[in-house]
Amino acid sequence: MARTRTVTKKEEKAADAPLTTKATNGTPYQLDPSQVERAAKALVAHMKKHVEEKEEEAAVKNLADDEDEAGENDQPIFLNVSTKKHVSDSNRLKPTKIVLPHSIIPNDVRICIFTKDPQRAYKDLVASDAFPATLREKVQRVLGVDKLKKRYKSYEQKRALLAEYDVFMVDDRVIKIVAEFLGKTFYQSKAKRPVPVRLTAGAYVDKSAKKDTREPQNVVGTPQGVAKEIETALKSTYLSMSASANTSIKIGNLSQTSQQLTENTTAVVSALTEKHVPQGWRNIRSLHIKGPSTKALPIWLADELWVDEAQVLDGPYKRAITEGAPQGKSAEKKRKWEEWEEEMLDDDALAAKRAHKEAKKAKKTEKKSSLSKDKRKALKNEALASVQTPLIAG
Repeated sequence: MARTRTVTKKEEKAADAPLTTKATNGTPYQLDPSQVERAAKALVAHMKKHVEEKEEEAAVKNLADDEDEAGENDQPIFLNVSTKKHVSDSNRLKPTKIVLPHSIIPNDVRICIFTKDPQRAYKDLVASDAFPATLREKVQRVLGVDKLKKRYKSYEQKRALLAEYDVFMVDDRVIKIVAEFLGKTFYQSKAKRPVPVRLTAGAYVDKSAKKDTREPQNVVGTPQGVAKEIETALKSTYLSMSASANTSIKIGNLSQTSQQLTENTTAVVSALTEKHVPQGWRNIRSLHIKGPSTKALPIWLADELWVDEAQVLDGPYKRAITEGAPQGKSAEKKRKWEEWEEEMLDDDALAAKRAHKEAKKAKKTEKKSSLSKDKRKALKNEALASVQTPLIAG
């Protein structure tokens, strides 16, 4: 004999609970580190397997191929952020740096810094004894704007400069000038896009005097302050929020462990929700991690698609109809929608739809004509009854 299980009050309450939970004040959301680590492990394993397969397929390798292969072995890993609303605040769209727990830039890098003129002041700053010796070895070139424009005019010269150094940094006072001059050669890809740094760090700036002049003051920072700015830049990733609902941020490399990728991802997501995404977690729709040519693995998905409580309706949407309003635009939209819908159907479905439409139309016409006939008969009887004398004498 089958036994029946008694449903408890707790289970009845859970069954009656709504499928979508509306967010209350504050943020009930948080990133699950275990889910991030699982996704990071799967992504790293897949990317390493792809690299190994590519190496096995290459039977003959020359020196140039080996150099390209070395660069491909440490591929970047990105965090894809999808928001519910477009980010349109211009202040949030400015490129900003986010400090990472684990640097994504190698230690043995060659750095080139584009500075405000005169460049000699910044060369002396890097060469001074107060500037850290380990960092001085990495900064191999300091290039002023004037010399940059004179020596690197052609496309080939800019390409040669791009290949000569690993990391490029630019004085934040001349970002626009440098970007316009270097153009697509440096800015088409994010791989070696010049990183903005503050070369006035540590120096006192008279803000009142700065307002009186059109050009920024020719202020040179202290060796300690500039060194700290460069070190922070080497430990950071750079966020450029696009004026859309999707943004991609570099959060690691293939050579890093899944634990390091998890900690970097957590740091970036924390900075995004606190400073860069309007309304924080409530405006984030999804978070994914991916490689340059892999599918995106989800690490967080929103339960609801709305941001504000006012966007949620208690009942179905009802369009307000005003008397005397023109219906031409609505009819035109409906006609275009039906035409587009018919284009998406195959021949059989289209024929069935048109047959149903014709049958419905014929039924409606028949009903209309029958009503008209009855009305005419009633009018005829009423007219005959109103006549007092017979029309034909007996």
